[in-house]
Amino acid sequence: MRLILLFVFFFVGSTLFGQGYNRKNKDAFPQTPRFEKTGLYFGLGANHPFHVASIKKAEGTKIGDSTFITNSRPSGQLGVFAEFGRYHMIENLYFFRYWNYGINYRWIHGKEGFENQITTPTGNVPLLAGENSFSDHFLNAHVEISGVNKLSDKTFLQHTIGGQAGYGILSKRNYATNLPGLEQKTQNRLHSYIYYRLGWGARVSKKLIIIPSIEVPILNAYTFNSGRYDMPYFNSHYWPITFSVRFLLCRPYRLKNCPPVDALGLPDGFDRDEPGK
Repeated sequence: MRLILLFVFFFVGSTLFGQGYNRKNKDAFPQTPRFEKTGLYFGLGANHPFHVASIKKAEGTKIGDSTFITNSRPSGQLGVFAEFGRYHMIENLYFFRYWNYGINYRWIHGKEGFENQITTPTGNVPLLAGENSFSDHFLNAHVEISGVNKLSDKTFLQHTIGGQAGYGILSKRNYATNLPGLEQKTQNRLHSYIYYRLGWGARVSKKLIIIPSIEVPILNAYTFNSGRYDMPYFNSHYWPITFSVRFLLCRPYRLKNCPPVDALGLPDGFDRDEPGK
């Protein structure tokens, strides 16, 4: 957990005390009033629950010189991620560039293999082997605020802090067996956490910005594990890492009323050199 916090503070600090954001310098984001301050976005990607802690070996019932032993092998599997929402540009809050809200879907699943055996003074006797599996389909609401480091007129490094809360609309557990001597856990269907997202973005056309990113949870707000960043399943804990690409749709500003016929030049604020034109 300390390493995660140091990771976050390092990148946030580099943004705060680095170049920051200067409104006089153009960047990849839509400039007002040529473009609207708000628009839609969507994203696609995948998440993987990385195994971070488990009970590898546990002793169960002991009879005389014989002991029941369980060995576990946890592993996460790749799942789908998708998001949709609305963003709002920020113009005068130092390095913060936009905030957004929306909904997302995450499929988190994995399995825990096991082998049971009895140990005796003369050797080990193998017993039942198999695996338990879990699968959760979460529908979440999220809100985020993002700061950027400008790399060029069309590229940038993005730092995002966000929070989300959701519910497991579909949940499935396959138990091959309950493992003697081990505590069986399961992630609650209600789930919320705070996360950090690091992305690299680029303006690829006048109306489109793409941002590939990686997202890591840093603090659980509602779960069985007392605020830690991981999720408990069976006898193990998993850290769900999300890889995604976000697409920001930029909307050109449309005048609701025509300018006076005797008006000269462009309206105040319009810039012929606006990036992406």
